[in-house]
Amino acid sequence: MSTSGGHDDRLAWAAGEISRWFPSSARDLPWRKVRTPWRALVSEFMLQQTQVSRVAERFEPFLELFPTPIAMVKAGEDAVLAEWSGMGYYRRARMLHAAAVAIVEHHGGVVPEDASTLETLPGVGRYTAGAIASIACGRSTPIVDGNVDRVFARLTCDGSTPGAKGREARRWEEAGAYVAAAERPDVANEGLMELGALVCQPKAAQCLICPLSEQCRALQTGKVGEIPPPKPRPKKKLVEMKVGIAWAGKKLLLARKPDSGLFAKTMFPPDLDAFSATEQFRTLGEVKHQTTHRDVRVQVLLFPNGSRASGAVWKDPDDPKLALTSLASKIISLAKQNQVDASEEAASS
Repeated sequence: MSTSGGHDDRLAWAAGEISRWFPSSARDLPWRKVRTPWRALVSEFMLQQTQVSRVAERFEPFLELFPTPIAMVKAGEDAVLAEWSGMGYYRRARMLHAAAVAIVEHHGGVVPEDASTLETLPGVGRYTAGAIASIACGRSTPIVDGNVDRVFARLTCDGSTPGAKGREARRWEEAGAYVAAAERPDVANEGLMELGALVCQPKAAQCLICPLSEQCRALQTGKVGEIPPPKPRPKKKLVEMKVGIAWAGKKLLLARKPDSGLFAKTMFPPDLDAFSATEQFRTLGEVKHQTTHRDVRVQVLLFPNGSRASGAVWKDPDDPKLALTSLASKIISLAKQNQVDASEEAASS
């Protein structure tokens, strides 16, 4: 299906309606207070697979430490990973640092403003490039994310399954026609995403207050609840691990994960095989953790105080400079609770 004729007219109409709706309906979010390409880049990396409310809490403190690409490069990747603690998917932090390095080395420390150049940065795909170019720089560049896809699918009554042949190309073509018709690409594109997040929601569409209801074909045909149909979810991969806990006073044995692979470059309790085979241990329990693609189950084993493990060092687990994944934090919480329980048991005996 090509975006032509009446289809283009509907998209152009939508650009105008959303541009009028958005200014009075926009959420008060920190990255919207001051617009720069760097702030936009950082916010887009943070918002990938992390709730908006969580990013809103962390955004300004993060920017205080890394106000420019040059500042991030000078601070180093480990500092970025440490400040990223608790937001998950640490690959985003590594790629953000790599993007900062590329900006410093190839663009004089200035974030590019056109989408094609932005796409050459590590970790920046077509959507992120379009979002920065249009929202922060006012370029007439299309964007397509999950929210945009859903709004356009309902507006045009496209009942195809996400991932179906031709669907993605169709969305980008529609997004191009939409932004080309907008007087303010920044307002139109950000408003489009906001509409999908707040009004045209997956399971609870607020059609009564939607600025596009007048020409929404899915609403007219009673198919809002059916569009888009759910995408088949792949079965999660089961990952089983065994890690050791050993204390020396208030310090804990932690090891830095390899530069690639699961939880890369973060600090983590050492694997069981890092301890001597002659060391005695007992089981503390199992920690379960879910990611988008994995079901992770970690058997946590307690070793005697002062035990050693290859590649591990003694660290204060409460040090804010440590890059700890949420899974590592769960394991450490279990270890701390065992210490509390053991102390209470000793005191009562």
